[in-house]
Amino acid sequence: MTTDSTVDPSASRTLSTDTSIQSGSTPQSTASKSLVEHGYNVIAPAYLASFASKPTSTRLHYLNKLLGLLAPGANVLELGCGAGVPCTQVFIQHGINVTAIDISSAQIALARQHVPQATIIHADMMTLSFEPNSFDAVVGFYSIFHLPKEEQGAMIGRVRGWLNDGGTFLCNLATDEGDLMMEDWLGARMFWSGLGVQGNRDMFKREGLQMVEDEVVTEMAEQTLEKFHWLLAVKKGRWR
Repeated sequence: MTTDSTVDPSASRTLSTDTSIQSGSTPQSTASKSLVEHGYNVIAPAYLASFASKPTSTRLHYLNKLLGLLAPGANVLELGCGAGVPCTQVFIQHGINVTAIDISSAQIALARQHVPQATIIHADMMTLSFEPNSFDAVVGFYSIFHLPKEEQGAMIGRVRGWLNDGGTFLCNLATDEGDLMMEDWLGARMFWSGLGVQGNRDMFKREGLQMVEDEVVTEMAEQTLEKFHWLLAVKKGRWR
C-alpha cells in the first residue's frame, strides 16, 4: 500500500506510521485494500459528483449533531475524507482543526484542492499511530466498512485511544455480516465488509465506547437505496 505521511508541520498531533498491523495483514486483507484504493482512484470524480456533493439527510443530520458538540479550535480526525466534500469543508468552515485520511491518492488530490487548510494524509487508516488523547472527535463516514471485518475492531480500539476523555466517535457501518464484492460500482470493482448490526454493537461495547445514538437507516442516495448502521458513541461514557 502506498503511504504518503506528509502533514502540515504546524499540526499539534504527532503522527507516525505503524507497520505492525500492515506487516501482519493476510494476503486477502492486502488484496481487498488494494482493490479499494484502486477503485477510488478510478471513480473519484464520479463519486464526488454522485454522492459526496449530494449528502444524504442522515449524513447531514449526524454531521450537524457532531458540530453542536464541538467548540471552534477542536481537533477532529476524519477517517476516509474522500474529496473533502462535504464534511471536511464544513468542519473547516466552523473553525475545527481537521486531520483527514484517505487510502486513495486521487481522492487525496481532490481533498487538497477543496480544503487546503486541513492536514491531509494519504494512508491506509490501519497504519496510523497518534498520541493518546489527541482528538476531540473522530468520524468515519462511509469508510470503516471498507476494512476487512477482522480489522474493524482493532480500528475502533485505536480510535478510542486517540480520543480525549469524553470525546465523540461517529461512523456508519454495514448492516450485513460478511464480505461483499461488486464488480462494477460507478465503474470500478469495490469491496465492503461487515459484522452485522449486533456485531457492530458488540464491537463498540468490547472496545469501551458508550453508544449514544444507534440506528439503522434506509434511504435513497441518488438512484440507489442504501442501508447503514449509524453509531455515535463517547469515550468513558461522559456525554456532553
